Amino acid sequence: MKQAIAWRPRRFTRGLYAHFLCGVLVPFVCAASPESKLTTAQIRSTVGGHHVSDGRHWGHDYFLDGRLERSENGRTRSGRWSAQNNQLCLLLPEVSKESPVCFDVVRVGDELQYRDAGRVVYAGAVKKRTTRLQEGRL
Repeated sequence: MKQAIAWRPRRFTRGLYAHFLCGVLVPFVCAASPESKLTTAQIRSTVGGHHVSDGRHWGHDYFLDGRLERSENGRTRSGRWSAQNNQLCLLLPEVSKESPVCFDVVRVGDELQYRDAGRVVYAGAVKKRTTRLQEGRL
């Protein structure tokens, strides 16, 4: 009988502890946005015809014809973009006129992250471009 009495409080304590942990940890686990790596088709439809920016330091306008207008730290530059092999590839003339720089594109909640070897290089939000930019008139 002593054994049953001694065991029940431990069982109750374990159950209470488990409920406490679930109540504390579940909101954090549920609040974390799942990551999803975009495919080639998803990259084209997500960035094509859109503006991606962090709102302060950089902004990229992706035209449907493959042109890219970039504003980074106050400098505006042109380039080309494409999606291939489940990556976003940017041909940046100041880096190379032949070899594009390619990134994995990962959606984390409302944010897009461009990653190189798992490291976040760019992170920003996607917005529709204005009509002026969609027509290609700057």
